[in-house]
Amino acid sequence: MSDEEPIDYEAARRRFPWVGLGVSGESDLSTRYREIMTEARRNREIVEAIEAIRLSA
Repeated sequence: MSDEEPIDYEAARRRFPWVGLGVSGESDLSTRYREIMTEARRNREIVEAIEAIRLSA
């Protein structure tokens, strides 16, 4: 449990009206992260397949 007070988002918007108006890029970042993880998994599978072929030869 946190001892911190809850954030007053309305007060933050009044003080900093530009916050939230722009694109954060968060969805772009998470999309790129998923792409990188998918590529890494694919590469790992390729390396494992090559290693298995090498060991069976």
